[in-house]
Amino acid sequence: MRGMAPDTQVMTTRGDRLAAKLGPGMLLLAVTPGVAPFQRVLGIRQIPYRGPIFRVMPGVLGTMAPKEDLLLLPDQGVVFQGLSYRVGDLADGVAIRAEEAPAKFTAIEILLEAHAAILVQGAQLEAGMPHPAAPGGLKRVAIDDAITNHLALAAAEIALEAAAEANPSDPPPKPLG
Repeated sequence: MRGMAPDTQVMTTRGDRLAAKLGPGMLLLAVTPGVAPFQRVLGIRQIPYRGPIFRVMPGVLGTMAPKEDLLLLPDQGVVFQGLSYRVGDLADGVAIRAEEAPAKFTAIEILLEAHAAILVQGAQLEAGMPHPAAPGGLKRVAIDDAITNHLALAAAEIALEAAAEANPSDPPPKPLG
């Protein structure tokens, strides 16, 4: 299943809006090469959900994205360097953490005119369904070295930040060189 928490901020042509407040006809900013830069929302699916959700920590997806914790369903595609990865496959327990969905959790799935990456809390997420005849666009891929190495670096940085917060009296690390 795909989807995001209802309080997730999604970039529209009129600024950020909560996913739960989106509706048919609204325009979202798409960032997929070869796809129109604005995609019309065809519909919003509210999915009552029980099971694992995945928390993507701030800054994990590059260029400071997402801006805040991002809660996603297991099959939601996250876009990194133009490729879409299933978030459930990326969970490493640090940078992307699996946790149980809260009671009465309802996820939001955005249905678009095209298959595109949209901006969600600064991150690029896959939305819409790929059409078999559509050229180019997003490609859903298996985990590869690029994303694995990137997540390992993000996890190490998160661990260092957590250690620094746990021991604020420790002197800061000295610069290299």
